[in-house]
Amino acid sequence: MHIFRSFLILSLLFCTTSSSAQYVKYNVKVVLDTVQSVKGTLQKVSSEGIAVEDFRGNYHIFKAKNIIKIKIKKKGLTFIESFAGGTGLGLAAGLSAFKDTHSASEAIAGTALLTGVGLAVGSVTGIVAEVINTKLILYINQDPEKYKREYLKLEPYSKSYFFQQP
Repeated sequence: MHIFRSFLILSLLFCTTSSSAQYVKYNVKVVLDTVQSVKGTLQKVSSEGIAVEDFRGNYHIFKAKNIIKIKIKKKGLTFIESFAGGTGLGLAAGLSAFKDTHSASEAIAGTALLTGVGLAVGSVTGIVAEVINTKLILYINQDPEKYKREYLKLEPYSKSYFFQQP
């Protein structure tokens, strides 16, 4: 019972600290025909193309004829964060629960078991978070006409849209 309680407390602590509400922002990934994909924040959207500020602070403007795919994700818990957090919590729970065990083999086995459980829970949580955080995927395929029909879907995820709201 002590093991379960420790793991539950650590899990609840992890969940509440990782999902704290903040100013909602979105990440965009633009897959292009000419250069490597660009990830960053969607700054502006127009019928001709989009403007993206990457994570290094560089400002990029992409025309519709060069865009293959645009993917919008809500910033939040990622798979790697969840995987690492679950594994760490499982390891910590295992170490704390089995620290008073007289047999080293029991302590190692119990810690390994809880670490594995934490890893599994963290992995599942990460996969679910990735799916939930994906908000929009537009397949443009270098077709400016298709982009003109679809670009208004991008507006709510742009930085300029947030600042234009009352």
